[in-house]
Amino acid sequence: MRILLIFSSILLALSTGFAQTDKALLRDLAKENRKSIEALALYPEDARVAILEASKYPEVLIKMQGIREKTAAAFRTLIEDYPRNTQDVFYDLTRFPGLVPDLVARQNNRQSIQQALEVLPENKRADALAIAERNPGTLAKINDLNQTAQRAYDNLIAMYPAPAQAAFRTLLGLPEVVDILNEDLRFTIMVGDVYREDPAWVIRKMDSLHLAVARAHADEQAEWKQTLANDPQAQQELQSAAQEYAREYGYVDEIYDIMPNDDLYAEPAPTTQVVNHYYYDYAYPYWFGYPWWAPQPCWRPYPYWWYWGFYPYGRVIVVVHMPSYHFMHWFFHHPYHHYRHNRLSTHFVGHYNRHRNSGTTITAGVNEWRNENRGLVSDDWLRDQSRLPERLREYGRFEQERQTFNDKNPGKALTREQFLDKNTKRFPELTQSRATAKTEIQRERVDETQRRSDWAPQKEPVKPDVAPSARIPRTEAPDRPKTQPVTPPRTQPTDKTQPPVRQQPQTRQPVQKPPIDDAKDYHRDKWQEPKQKPQTQPAPRKETPKQVAPARKERGG
Repeated sequence: MRILLIFSSILLALSTGFAQTDKALLRDLAKENRKSIEALALYPEDARVAILEASKYPEVLIKMQGIREKTAAAFRTLIEDYPRNTQDVFYDLTRFPGLVPDLVARQNNRQSIQQALEVLPENKRADALAIAERNPGTLAKINDLNQTAQRAYDNLIAMYPAPAQAAFRTLLGLPEVVDILNEDLRFTIMVGDVYREDPAWVIRKMDSLHLAVARAHADEQAEWKQTLANDPQAQQELQSAAQEYAREYGYVDEIYDIMPNDDLYAEPAPTTQVVNHYYYDYAYPYWFGYPWWAPQPCWRPYPYWWYWGFYPYGRVIVVVHMPSYHFMHWFFHHPYHHYRHNRLSTHFVGHYNRHRNSGTTITAGVNEWRNENRGLVSDDWLRDQSRLPERLREYGRFEQERQTFNDKNPGKALTREQFLDKNTKRFPELTQSRATAKTEIQRERVDETQRRSDWAPQKEPVKPDVAPSARIPRTEAPDRPKTQPVTPPRTQPTDKTQPPVRQQPQTRQPVQKPPIDDAKDYHRDKWQEPKQKPQTQPAPRKETPKQVAPARKERGG
């Protein structure tokens, strides 16, 4: 929570230039973008300054994304007919600055190409050499495509001040940051406005935020390592879940089984620098993107064990960090994990209960699962650690039986609530939790309404509509029966020259909706569309080499 408060102070403390409602809106956006804020704050000082400077010109970010969509599609078209392992090498070669043009310039000279490929790890050079020798034409086209994108980018930023140009060139080497800034342009624009108001003050606050986030993440990660070390059963279940995850995504034969004997990770007490040399230094280029088959956004080619946060070393596991968000999403959206790996599932939820305001992967993964099951899963249901294992087993059994029923009855599929209504006695913990959750949801709605009213403008009292008497339309009197003359009331003055008038009830014509509202309604629907969740479908295994039609592409290795 202290992290969020620090960042909120950046947005709220500027007492001049912003109305109270603007400050509150910025505060709300900060809460919505907590994970992005923490990710950006962890970057070094020069990158943070570049981020703030770039946020002043969001139109450049939008145009960068437009260029990337075209060049990434063109790059994939160039290599898509090659086998998957060959495509992987092409992606890898583009990561190293200047390597592709260097290979193009040295074509037909094997020794010179070998020298250029020395920037790669030794175990990657043989494949790269074979592909570079067999496919010089494809490498030349990749080089031309990259140069075209770079020229367009240089022309795009040329009209901006020198600090902005320097900032965008810095961000080009941090493609994941450009993605974050483009995810919610409302937030980016407002941060840019605050930074434009008082840049020195914002930089000081961002420095404080950097220290707070780094310290909080380090403390949380240390706790995760310690609690896992103290729970051998949870360790075993984490290894089992990681093997299952690896098999599902086709990683087991390549990485998991060979990892204990891999020289790259064979040090007794490996440090992050051992991995940094290859996996951190160079990102995939922004213009081409990361491999399209990656199960989650992956701008840097981490080893596959990075997804689950540890690697085995002999009979123990070396915990590097907390599991990735994609691993957490996968774990919690396979309900059988809650009884197959019940100890680990309980371990994850316990960590979430201790760090509910954290933006780290475990908290984010559990919180997403909790929100999707909010109608059934109450906070009390989650917090009671003593009964949590049995409750998670019951939930896993509940979802498995519901899925089995829906598979057998596709025309009568039941929601969670409907299935629970039919099976209340079989799932007593969930039945009780649902009743508690309803009360909690109502309380949350009241709190949300109160929060909005705290910064909303005060309403003016509503006055009753009074039509001015001078503007009451006159109407023609209807035909009167001749036998019953109408006598005006004595209290009203009569006009002998006009027939008496009886006022009819006033009717209103239906109001036509302006055409512009149709557009607003359409866009409102688009705004409310849920964001796409990470895909948990198995990724295909690497393809075996196949023949490539000479008329379309050069032959792949």
